[in-house]
Formats: sequence, C-alpha cells, structure tokens
Amino acid sequence: MSPASSTKDDDIFSWVGIIMYLPTTDARQVQLWDKYSAYEHWAKIEVPKDKEELASLQARLRKGFPVDAYNKARKELDPSRILSNNKLEKLLPLSDTI
Repeated sequence: MSPASSTKDDDIFSWVGIIMYLPTTDARQVQLWDKYSAYEHWAKIEVPKDKEELASLQARLRKGFPVDAYNKARKELDPSRILSNNKLEKLLPLSDTI
C-alpha cells in the first residue's frame, strides 16, 4: 500500500523534499491532493477527531489503496490484531463482512 506504487507503467512518482511536522490546514493544498493523487506518509496522518472528517479520510484512503484486500489479509493473518494499533484501527477499520 505504498503511495509510490502502481500497476500502470506510465505513472510517475515524485518525492517532495519538504519535512512537515504538522498536518496542513490549508484547504487549497488539500484540494490539490486528489487532482495529483497525492498522499501523505502513513506516519504523518493525523486521525481526525471529527467523525465527518474521519469518514472523509477513510473514503479517500479506500479510493487510493486496496483497503478491502489489505483488511482481508489482516483478518486472516492477524486475527488477534497483535500487529495493529489505534491509528490503523481508526483509518482502516475492519468490517464484519470481510
């Protein structure tokens, strides 16, 4: 689930050499993410406290990554969730249907 991975041969990836320690609150920047398929590093994602913001982030991650396949593997290979943490549970919640 690397943001620098694709099944398309002509996709281009670029690393922007800027270290940001806090998430952006600039709505103009956030709006550009979808246009350019940009994703922040997993360690930089802050779990929103607002339920609507969390649902929006979960939907965005689902759109960009194979979350269902990942969760299926997680459920099969780590049924006790030993390798999980609160951030993972919030961002990529397991459903009972997987």
